[in-house]
Amino acid sequence: MLIRLTLFAALLAVPLSALSPLFAQSHEHHPSHSSNADTPLIPAARAADSYAIYAMLLPGASADKIDPSRNVDWVLADTTVNITDMNPAIPPDGLLKAPPDNHRAFEEALEDYEARKYERYKLLAADFHPHESFSLADPERVRSRRRSASGYDGVIFFSAVYFNRAQTAALVYVNDWCANLCSAGQWVYLEKHNGEWVRRSGLVSGGG
Repeated sequence: MLIRLTLFAALLAVPLSALSPLFAQSHEHHPSHSSNADTPLIPAARAADSYAIYAMLLPGASADKIDPSRNVDWVLADTTVNITDMNPAIPPDGLLKAPPDNHRAFEEALEDYEARKYERYKLLAADFHPHESFSLADPERVRSRRRSASGYDGVIFFSAVYFNRAQTAALVYVNDWCANLCSAGQWVYLEKHNGEWVRRSGLVSGGG
């Protein structure tokens, strides 16, 4: 009995991370969002189309669905969000259905999402060309705004853009957050027609 008690006590003293590598690596897909110093840029082959899509989804832009009467001082988060940042964390096909006339393109974009859903990218103002009333906000400024009691402070979050193989169809997550309880996350499906991106769908889901 004494030997068993001694062995049990010794096991209690061993850190969980030493008992299994899984405990030590349990956060490998949930990197800290406190700094974006090591966050990569959008891959060059995806950058132009990604920024074009972001620009058309800004508040007040051509494909935006936000009530223009809202008097919110918007900034853009300079780091894209991944699936672990979304609340609720719903995949694109949880809210959107593939268009009957282009089912394959939607499915390929969904496959790209599955392959890249843990990735984050740093956005550059020079590539973004946002509306002059918008500025990019680093993680510290984003946190400050989200702690703010002002109902006029808003933050726009984008995910990476997920493409089909021909890069003519895309899925992107957008969250327009403001302190005045106007947070709404949505997945948007777009297609490229005659060289221009066109919004084909997008349902709103409350969340952060």
